[in-house]
Amino acid sequence: MTQHATFFAALHATHTRTHEELQAILANTDHVRLRTRPHPEMNTMVWSIWHSYRCEDACIGRFVVPEQQVLTTQNFNARMNIPYLGDGMGMTADDVLALSAAIDINALAAYGNAVTAQSTKAYAYMADWDFGVSFTEAEVRAALTTYADLASDEGTGTIEYMRSMTKAEYVMKHMYGHTQYHLGEISAIDGQISGTRFFTW
Repeated sequence: MTQHATFFAALHATHTRTHEELQAILANTDHVRLRTRPHPEMNTMVWSIWHSYRCEDACIGRFVVPEQQVLTTQNFNARMNIPYLGDGMGMTADDVLALSAAIDINALAAYGNAVTAQSTKAYAYMADWDFGVSFTEAEVRAALTTYADLASDEGTGTIEYMRSMTKAEYVMKHMYGHTQYHLGEISAIDGQISGTRFFTW
């Protein structure tokens, strides 16, 4: 693990910070405001937080940490009161509104904590990785054939996606970069609702 110490330290710091920012928004924002969509072409803040956690759970769980998603193992779909098993990609505007209205925000916060805890296990599994290379097709297919919720994935799109970047890029994207993007989106949404942005970088 020593060979990756600098990278792991940076990843841990950024992963922890983005998680804390998401949790602070959930804890400190009125629930009506979290569920509000200020424009038909925008998401809601709560949808963006849910989507950020779903993508991390789906992409780090199984493919980096060889464990099932916590969505499944801890029954979070029922706990969050939503019927959607995916990560939000391809949702219609009506789906975004429906999820935003129905989701249990306290359960979402618990889901985020569980996702973050599972992702933290990644460091042990990545200790001997070569971060300058991409996942092999065999590595991706091993996950696709191991987990029941991936059984319907014939593999082509997932393999192409995971092989389009190095392992370092994949892990940084799904433990930091993607969430950071949505924190910017959340700030813009809040600015539209209240005139005050969460973050002023």
